Amino acid sequence: MSAEHPLARLFDPRGVAVIGASETPGKYGHILLKTLIEEKYAGRILPINPKGGSLLGHRFLRSLEEAGGPVDVALIVRPADQVLVPVTEAARSGVPFAIVYAAGFSELGDDGRRMERDMLEAAAAHGMRIVGPNCMNIFSAPARLNLSAIVPFPEGDLGLLSASGNLGYALAHEASVTRTVGFSRFISAGNQADLALHDYLDYLRVDPHTRAILIFTEGVVRGLGREFVDAVAAAAAVKPVLVLRGGRTAEGRGTARSHTGALAGEAEVMRQGLEQAGAVLLDRADEALPVAQAFLESPLPRGRRTALVGEGGGHATLLTDAASEAGLALEPFPDDLVRTIRPHLPPFVGIVRNPVEFGGQSEYDIRVYEKVLKPVVDWDGCDQIILFGGYALHDAPQANFLAELRARTGKPILIHDLYAGTARDAIRLLRERRLPLFQSVEVAARAAAALARGTRGRERAARAAAVRTAHGTGGGPREAEALPPRLRAAIETAGADPPGAAAGSDGPIHLLENDAADLLSHYGVPVLPAALARDEEAALRAAGRLGYPVVLKIHSKRLLHKSDAGGVHLDLRDADRVREAFRAAARLVPGETPEVRLTPYMPGGIEVIVGGRRDPQFGPILLFGTGGVLAEFAMDRAIRLLPCQEKEIAGMIASTRAGRLLEGFRGTAPADARAVLGALRAVARLILAQPAVQDAEINPLRCAADGAVALDARVIVRT
Repeated sequence: MSAEHPLARLFDPRGVAVIGASETPGKYGHILLKTLIEEKYAGRILPINPKGGSLLGHRFLRSLEEAGGPVDVALIVRPADQVLVPVTEAARSGVPFAIVYAAGFSELGDDGRRMERDMLEAAAAHGMRIVGPNCMNIFSAPARLNLSAIVPFPEGDLGLLSASGNLGYALAHEASVTRTVGFSRFISAGNQADLALHDYLDYLRVDPHTRAILIFTEGVVRGLGREFVDAVAAAAAVKPVLVLRGGRTAEGRGTARSHTGALAGEAEVMRQGLEQAGAVLLDRADEALPVAQAFLESPLPRGRRTALVGEGGGHATLLTDAASEAGLALEPFPDDLVRTIRPHLPPFVGIVRNPVEFGGQSEYDIRVYEKVLKPVVDWDGCDQIILFGGYALHDAPQANFLAELRARTGKPILIHDLYAGTARDAIRLLRERRLPLFQSVEVAARAAAALARGTRGRERAARAAAVRTAHGTGGGPREAEALPPRLRAAIETAGADPPGAAAGSDGPIHLLENDAADLLSHYGVPVLPAALARDEEAALRAAGRLGYPVVLKIHSKRLLHKSDAGGVHLDLRDADRVREAFRAAARLVPGETPEVRLTPYMPGGIEVIVGGRRDPQFGPILLFGTGGVLAEFAMDRAIRLLPCQEKEIAGMIASTRAGRLLEGFRGTAPADARAVLGALRAVARLILAQPAVQDAEINPLRCAADGAVALDARVIVRT
């Protein structure tokens, strides 16, 4: 790689200084230096220890000043409380990168955070970048650079970026045992005090030695969620990006102040944001390398349609279950295809419609694979193949046939074999032709499903790239779009006497519902006609103008969750009920002049939630899902980072149970899809156009054949 990339010298340094080198076996200063030497790093190796010494023919220097010549990486192997001095010396000496191995920094509290801050300031004063701290360093196969103490580190085409050093070690150990996957680069990011995941990912994106990327992350740091997702999208547009996430079940940070906030916790925003960026998400560490193998050795399929072919009824059943659960489509073979393959199978075989089971035939005639697979793979209902239940009977003609069939059709062929983990000749023949092998039918199914998601991921990454080209990163303007004076005044004065805060607070403040509805209407959301009233007679006059039945709600800054407080009265059909509802609302705000808001009562339809918010980690987001009182209970939501293409917004509706209900259910007419999509677009425009708006929510949005209308509106602003 050209030295033009800012991190090029980190992965291809001309010289490495090991500060804290040791002659004592067992010390990390000894282990890391010994690994660097024995792995035959070709650059200059400069062990540094003020006491002197030597190891494997390399004399220890007493300081970095004795180094002479270029030093691009300083590996600092000192305890946390002794790191600041060598970092400062390396930075002053012009070393562009320091790797800080030690733990004991920000992960341990205030003292650690102070030491980490001092270290960063010392490095930044001279333009030096920090890897870590609290990391297991890096490995760079093209430079034969192993600073990780992970030996052996198998070489290959997979870039591994891990927020956990131990998980990186575990995956490297697994790869060294299975010999199915090797690594081009490995980065243990540690605390990411300076260089963070998105920085390394940008390097792997352009690295010609990396054909696929595997990331392990437990979250994002310092509000860098959007930078990370944008880097994923840029990389996924050109090569597969697999993400194994930890902390998937953690609750969102802080106390949610809206349904949108409750539904869009950090873990869920990250999950859907990564999928929107084109990443292929993995749930289990034991599938990470097998899935990576499938991506490194297979083309991407056209879609999810998968044919299952092989030996054994039990494996056929388990694989069918696993494939279906993983989201693959198993289309039954048409009659003409069954008639074509039936003569090549024993007469007693009953599983022929997908899966097709050989009934032991391959043990006597290995050519049965060719006879059955040719017509199956050429069938238009097959995007990829999983072979199951093999017994390591493959010969060279069989291996060549499978490789040539894949090359001719461009369809992946994944192979489950009982002996996939052995060194048998049949297995070697398949591996030499880069045909992915699996010992588990379940993992084979999950790998095939991941490949199908990879196809969709590549398309979504391209859409994300187009949005970044058009809008830049992060989403939204730097200045607010102009509003009519009344709406602008509502936002500017929202902080006057807010509940629980002093006037003029810079915290989040709810607009009153009438102002929230007017703001949403300004951006194109259909809202109900409404009237405000401060006494019973005014409420009766308003109900008469609107037409019975009506809805009456308390309209007060003190009661933001009106339903929970008993401040919402539905289906009021006459004056007496309006009077009763007004009096009940007034009792909720003793000492105040009560104000209520009346709207027409509109029952029926499908209730959905449409929300937008400014997420602290990921920036502007849009949410859609099941609404009404079931919003948080159903946990049925789709999330998109903004801005995004309209195809992504339309996909939000299709991906939810609420969206399927809108298509028509048990005889009900389909809802007006264009109106629902219009409401989503309107909320997206609002969030992007008004930086002061932190959260905008319609819950519920009533959707029916005659259109969509907001029955409730909530807007939170930061004044």
